[in-house]
Amino acid sequence: MILFNPTATNQFTIIPRDYVSSAYMTIRDDSTNVTVDYTLVPRVAGVGNIEIVNDTYNVYNDTYSNLVEGHFYDLTIYSDAQKTNVIYKDRIFCTAQKAEIDADNNYYLHRIQSNQHH
Repeated sequence: MILFNPTATNQFTIIPRDYVSSAYMTIRDDSTNVTVDYTLVPRVAGVGNIEIVNDTYNVYNDTYSNLVEGHFYDLTIYSDAQKTNVIYKDRIFCTAQKAEIDADNNYYLHRIQSNQHH
C-alpha cells in the first residue's frame, strides 16, 4: 500500500480477518527498525479512525508520526491490546509524489513494486 507524506490525506481500506470495534496498529520502519503504536477507535461524526463499511474497515489517521518519504514499513493490526491476535498485515511505501500516483503513472508504481522484491 502507498501512504503519503505529508500525511493529511492518508486513509486506507482493509478487509480484516476478524471484525472488532477497536483495534491496535503498529507501523515498523524497515530502515530504522522503530515501531510506533496506534490505537484505532470507531469513527463517529468524523472523530475516530475505524469506519466499518460493508465488511471493510476504512482506517483514517493523519498523524502517522513515523512515516518518512522513501521508506518501507510493516503494518500490523491486532484485535487486542496485548497484540496476540493479528487481524491484518501489509507493507507500506511512503512517498510525497501523490500527484504522479493520482495521474495513474504506471511506471512509478512498477518501480515501487520491483523495489520491494530486492
